[in-house]
Amino acid sequence: MRTVRDLVLFQIAWFAAVVGGAAGLGFVGSCPAFALAGYHLVQNRARIERELFLVVLIVLLGLVAESALIAVGAIHYTGMAPGAVLPPIWIVALWLAFATLPNGALHWLRGRRMVQVLLGGLTAPPSYAGGAALGAAALGANHFYALGMIGLIWALACPALFYMAARVSPPLTPNS
Repeated sequence: MRTVRDLVLFQIAWFAAVVGGAAGLGFVGSCPAFALAGYHLVQNRARIERELFLVVLIVLLGLVAESALIAVGAIHYTGMAPGAVLPPIWIVALWLAFATLPNGALHWLRGRRMVQVLLGGLTAPPSYAGGAALGAAALGANHFYALGMIGLIWALACPALFYMAARVSPPLTPNS
């Protein structure tokens, strides 16, 4: 039941951030993602320092991934200044919310590298396309290229973040 709850909370955070970004209210739209991250840390208070470090690492990975997508022309976010290389706050907030999943709702993916690659590569492009359809972003001129780059970045990012989770904040065991 916790997995379903965490996925529903993530989807609420995603929708609020995207709609907020589309409306020019990126910070307001980010608030549910901030709240989700706080809730996640409270739920993992037995290892809060490690989990907080993991969340920070995943957000940094997200900044690199999003900056790469912007740099290669795969995506442009609504409200970005011309020539900007960093994503807007609401995208950072989405990565913050996503950072709650490896040791939360997506814990079942631990050790399943190929599933992680497929999950990232196949689910990210429709998510970005959905955000674009809601007016929060514009895909690059060649949509096939843009969605392919998004899929590639996420196919690499998902296993990377699960690797970080296993190293930085592994599940608690009776001896930990």
